Amino acid sequence: MHQDDGVSETGDSNRCASRKGPDVLPREHNRSAEPMTDPRLRGGTRVSVIINNYNYGHFLGAAIDSALTQTYVPIEVVVVDDGSTDDSRNVIAGYGSRIRAVLKVNGGQASAFNAGFAASTGAVICMLDADDFFSSNKVERIVQAFTAHPEIGWVFHPVSRIFDDGQTIFSPLIARTMTLDHRKPASRGKLPGPPGPVTSGLALSRGLLDQILPMAEAIRITADNYLIFLAEALAPGVYLKEALASQRIHGANHYTYRRDRILQARVHLLIADNMRRRFPRLSLLSNHIFARSLALYATSLRRDSICEATIKDYVRNTTFLELPDLLLRAGYHAVRGGLAISAR
Repeated sequence: MHQDDGVSETGDSNRCASRKGPDVLPREHNRSAEPMTDPRLRGGTRVSVIINNYNYGHFLGAAIDSALTQTYVPIEVVVVDDGSTDDSRNVIAGYGSRIRAVLKVNGGQASAFNAGFAASTGAVICMLDADDFFSSNKVERIVQAFTAHPEIGWVFHPVSRIFDDGQTIFSPLIARTMTLDHRKPASRGKLPGPPGPVTSGLALSRGLLDQILPMAEAIRITADNYLIFLAEALAPGVYLKEALASQRIHGANHYTYRRDRILQARVHLLIADNMRRRFPRLSLLSNHIFARSLALYATSLRRDSICEATIKDYVRNTTFLELPDLLLRAGYHAVRGGLAISAR
């Protein structure tokens, strides 16, 4: 799970844009990007694994090793270090030309996703948090799913959550592999279940990610929800039943089990605001996410400048006719107790 350096979130996209771009260390073989056709995965189509890291040097080697030892080839491994202050960059340097390293100043998870995707060349992109690791056949199973279903743009799967006491649970529980197309319900403002997995359970086609990224870098954590909501809203996909990655649950995890209403509201208000700007045709879906986020913020009984600025920005971009519905929906969710946010 990606963390940032504790710098306050300003939501100022200009500040992010003014930074010097990330340093991409050259590889021994700098092959050009493959054509951005739909990934029908004819034999040797390249798959990119993007690992986002911030101060997880003690876990990072295991994540990289799990990507390099997959049963499927060809794979490129792109490691984005988001301004770590621990020994992460020494770990990265130890892999030499076996990986592509992107070294950047701290900007949060969305900025790491943007930088990693820009440096990648694969037709299919698998995301991996630096404190997680893949099963050895993960990429092979992803490729099989894309091959069997040439119409899809994404493949998700559960992860095994490993706790400090040795307990392991699957999340989410998927009874059977499913082919899903949520584009119509998304256009009406709702995504049916099942819930999306964490970052390390996501694989998307390059063509789909080209539509979604770059995302707003104000979304410093839990940027995977932005990917999940938009992937399901824009393309059909496959949800595998197997848990093909493991997620460590530890003291430094920033968000997985943190019930901070302000934090959840802030992240999802930013997601709704940016979704509405980028994809106006999905305004009903962004309104749904916004209403739940507004309810969560209102019931937190705390003030937050980022939440309030994002709420004002969102309302400015809505029509007069939308406002009553937004407020009614927010009131409904507030009465229900400001339940955890989703697009479901």
